[in-house]
Amino acid sequence: MAIKDTTKEEVVEMVLSTLLVMGVLAVAVTMPNAVQLFKYFGPKSSQEQWRIRRSADRLEKRGFLSRRCVRGEEYYILTTTGKERAMRYKLKSMTITRQNKWDGLWRIVMFDIPEDKKFARRAIGHAIQKLGCVQYQKSVFITPYPCAEEIDFAGECFSVRKHIRIITAKEVEDASSVKKHFKI
Repeated sequence: MAIKDTTKEEVVEMVLSTLLVMGVLAVAVTMPNAVQLFKYFGPKSSQEQWRIRRSADRLEKRGFLSRRCVRGEEYYILTTTGKERAMRYKLKSMTITRQNKWDGLWRIVMFDIPEDKKFARRAIGHAIQKLGCVQYQKSVFITPYPCAEEIDFAGECFSVRKHIRIITAKEVEDASSVKKHFKI
């Protein structure tokens, strides 16, 4: 997809996601040996470059990015708030990978998040479902596929990983409806 075909929000997501992966992006575009901000997005025109630069400047004003100068070169880095936002963007597009052949094991994901983290409790339940797990009971979800990395990431996004447990089981009571859901 070309930059010109994206919305402002998609450009913001691209900049934050790239920074989450890369760590830093150079601001300088005139220095021939510098890692350039635009290198990661492949804009073809000066208008597309301007759009990315404008998005980065807005993200800096909103507190998601910080600009640092190192040996005469300027770089963008994620702030704590920016990192949280970038992680949530990544979580939004993440799913649990289905195995070609089911290994016969159930992954049961449960959480008990304290009352003072009410937002995180609601968000993590939604995130676990969006990843592809099925709600088995109120704070218990199930999937037939390995999901530890995805659940770890979701828990870190909301700073509640220590309140989440994953159990691997061979048998689950009344699994027929869950098997039907996953078509196994």
